[in-house]
Amino acid sequence: MQTYKQNLKNEAREKLVKHAIQSLTDERHSSFLVSQEHFIKMTDHFNKMFFKFLGNKNFEYINQYNWLFSSERNNWLKFYKEKCKSKLASELKVLYLSGPEPSNDIEILCNNGIILENIWAIESDKKIYKEALKSLIENKIHIKLHRGSLAEFFELTNHEFDIVYFDACTPIISTQQSPLEIIKQLFVNKRLTGLSTFITNFAEPGDNYNWGDILATWFATKEFYEVPSVDDEFGMSPLEKSSSFPLYSSFINQHLDSYYDTFLTHFIPTIASEIIPMWQLSSLGSVQSNHLLNEQLLQKELKIIKSDKINADNSDKILKEIPHYILSIDSYPLLNWVRLINNNLPKDHALRQFINSSRKKMTIEDALYIGSLLKRFEEVDSGFNTFIHNICGEGLKEIITNLDFFDRNMNLTCDIPMKNLLIELLLGIYGHSYIAHTEKTIGIKYKAKNTWMYSNVFVFDQCRYLYDFLPTLDLWESFFENISHQTIIRGCIDEIRRNHLHLNNSLFKWGFIEGIYGEFSHCTLSGRINLNIENN
Repeated sequence: MQTYKQNLKNEAREKLVKHAIQSLTDERHSSFLVSQEHFIKMTDHFNKMFFKFLGNKNFEYINQYNWLFSSERNNWLKFYKEKCKSKLASELKVLYLSGPEPSNDIEILCNNGIILENIWAIESDKKIYKEALKSLIENKIHIKLHRGSLAEFFELTNHEFDIVYFDACTPIISTQQSPLEIIKQLFVNKRLTGLSTFITNFAEPGDNYNWGDILATWFATKEFYEVPSVDDEFGMSPLEKSSSFPLYSSFINQHLDSYYDTFLTHFIPTIASEIIPMWQLSSLGSVQSNHLLNEQLLQKELKIIKSDKINADNSDKILKEIPHYILSIDSYPLLNWVRLINNNLPKDHALRQFINSSRKKMTIEDALYIGSLLKRFEEVDSGFNTFIHNICGEGLKEIITNLDFFDRNMNLTCDIPMKNLLIELLLGIYGHSYIAHTEKTIGIKYKAKNTWMYSNVFVFDQCRYLYDFLPTLDLWESFFENISHQTIIRGCIDEIRRNHLHLNNSLFKWGFIEGIYGEFSHCTLSGRINLNIENN
């Protein structure tokens, strides 16, 4: 029988598993995106700026507000502590892909405090399952070994796991397996706990696809933290990249390792924090009927929005007719990602199949159009063709139009708090976002036999201490009248963005209270460790 005990693979496995367990136990306090210490410091800082704006003439109001805010913050801190309890390694529930020698992973897990009763191993191949079963029986190791599809297991069982170890052994987009389907089912069905780790291991790109085309659809919509440094050599804006797609694709193929590495690190956190939550929210029939349009009208509007035919005959008319999402590619990154997929990849492509995944007649593609447009609610009165009101129900229009953070026009903070923050709070309530911690994200690269493997550990926080603090949308105007509530929300948003910024720049954009290079810093992303170089 072929052995999987390769030194580099074992070293990678040990590093990944140890980091995952430590992040959820000994280092659990620092794995949550919001910490009690930073929250108190930031909300105190925010209030000082607010009081300075009010001036000495409002001394009585400031005293009253201080008393009210102290009470509200103490109540929220109690709520936070209930959501952010500690855990021992023996309490963590783990799932991994078995393979023929499941004891390899079991030994590492148990050496780091995981108990057998909390371990699940999944194997879909009948022959390999029998080998794994025989190995477990011979070694008298009694875990839960399940024969079946991992995607189906996530879809149809009700188990939640603290750690999921997905050793795909294929590229992230593959004709052999369905890694995207497995990742989709993991997050759609909320199979990870409130604070959890997702370990991934993918092979280098194969020759089954034109990877330049695949990655160009993603990176043509991105800037700053989310592109590899080599992208600067291409020297074009997102609009130029998307309009020069074949040229950009060719450039990416020349630097495939850098782009693939970066894609793996950023794509999965974006699936968890935005793509799936947008799909969850948009698929809810009650959300459609109460806050958007009815199904038939919504589909009709989406068809119009997706059409980018221009009939105008002069520049002024063209600017009014052309969709704003085409003029400002990086302002609508996910919308333009699916648009570029449809324009540049064949119909039977795995990415096309992924974005055509449907729940209650709502595809991921349609959901990303809806979610992306809602996040740009601020552009409604810009004079451009934004389509935003085309998808909103009257109630949603009224609430989001009328509602603003109280300090919007006070110029207190680094960022002016825009309406996208409100939309993203709504997405978090209904979509159950999983948001990755930048500093806790690690990447490893090693060559197993003749194939380079790319591994990551992502530490995800559902941030229910923020989203569950909020009522549902129809109660927001009443809830936001209490500016203590708003300050608590702003304190959470600020730190979530600081700790997630380098993984997904578009989440909670315009959410900083203070800048990132002074007293209040931010997390940066570590480079991928090459074990082959490290061991030479």
